[in-house]
Amino acid sequence: MRDTREVNDYLLESWLEFHDALREHPEIKRLLFDPVTGLPTTPLLFPRIESLLEERGEISLLCLSIVKYSKIEEIYGWKVFDDVMKEVAAALEGITGSELRDSDMVAELMISGNAFVVLLSPPRTSDQMQNENLLKLARRVEERVCLHLKSALDPAIFPKFGCYVGSSTVRHDPKIRLERIVHDALDRAMAQADSREANDAEERKARLQDIINNGAIRTLVHPILKLSDLSVLGYEALTRGPEGGEFERPDKLFKIAYDSDLVLKLERLCRHRALEVARDLPEGRLMFINIEPEAVADPELRDVMFSSLLAESDLSPSSIVLEITERTAITDFAAFRSTIEYLRTLGFSVAIDDAGAGYGSLQCLAEVRPEWLKIDISLVRGVDSDEVRAQLIESLVTFASRVGVRLVAEGIETMGELAKLRELNVEFGQGFLFTVPVAPFPADEDVRPQS
Repeated sequence: MRDTREVNDYLLESWLEFHDALREHPEIKRLLFDPVTGLPTTPLLFPRIESLLEERGEISLLCLSIVKYSKIEEIYGWKVFDDVMKEVAAALEGITGSELRDSDMVAELMISGNAFVVLLSPPRTSDQMQNENLLKLARRVEERVCLHLKSALDPAIFPKFGCYVGSSTVRHDPKIRLERIVHDALDRAMAQADSREANDAEERKARLQDIINNGAIRTLVHPILKLSDLSVLGYEALTRGPEGGEFERPDKLFKIAYDSDLVLKLERLCRHRALEVARDLPEGRLMFINIEPEAVADPELRDVMFSSLLAESDLSPSSIVLEITERTAITDFAAFRSTIEYLRTLGFSVAIDDAGAGYGSLQCLAEVRPEWLKIDISLVRGVDSDEVRAQLIESLVTFASRVGVRLVAEGIETMGELAKLRELNVEFGQGFLFTVPVAPFPADEDVRPQS
């Protein structure tokens, strides 16, 4: 083995040469450094790994995997996920000197990926790191990164991510290429992180099952107004999980339900509660009830739930609007359309949510031919200062007028947006400008533009 001074001199000389090459050829840097975090990628760790293996015989590493619980980039755009990765890099830098040592090296597994690698420097008091201590370190790093993300990210964004850390040890073997040894260790560390995610998923499923079994959900309502005079047309029933808990937000609640194959059970509970609330629906008002695409084929939806509950509550089907959400793609439009037509014969009307976003909303519009169409918040936000958004909404107004569909603009938050939507002849709307979702049913005088 080379002595330590010789190795360090060699690494320093190699790094200086490499730095010069990067300066002369920036295209190389783009291939080896992540453009979002500025961190090196795994190949740049190999010289250090090789020298440590020659010196110590083994080294330890951590792999940190960032998991998306919902379709973050599809909903919010790729910049939001980039911001999360920047915060993870900042968290790892922030724990350097405590959980991590100054001589530990942090890299990304690959460019624009969702995983980080930490090459741990050798223990100070022994030649090797004990596996028990390595696992403890992985848990501490995981906890610290999660705490940082919770404080740094928007409260609406943080629950959509998970952070899991796995660990492994690389042992020198002269019979096997270094790259294969390292990649095998990385695979083992990632598998450990994936295993922790799987265990976490099982625990989340159990907690969600408890919520469903105990009926521990709440139904709030969000008023829908006629924009010309701000009279209340009706209300959208909105489900929330236990207040202050991980399942409070509906996107997380339904994402875990889909992942855990509990969506029909959850949907039935939400539907049941919404119709219970609708028993006190003010006369002449409508109740919009969200329906997942998968739940449209639920036999209970067709044959049991509505017939019994509506009979008990004296509700007329004409006062209920079934609002089709687009959390998942509709794969069989023929069967979907058949069920929708059956529900129409019972007297219900149909709305399509999030027009302008989601999975094939235009195809859904053409196939379902709803009575109501909700304009997605992504088009409404800033419509008063964005000509493209205004033109898109104007085209929807023209379309709705020609085919007899009523439009509802979602997510109105400013007086400027309200004024522009009125100018574009959008008939109905809802949003935080008027009120946040509240317990049913607010007094009309409380549903007014807020200062």
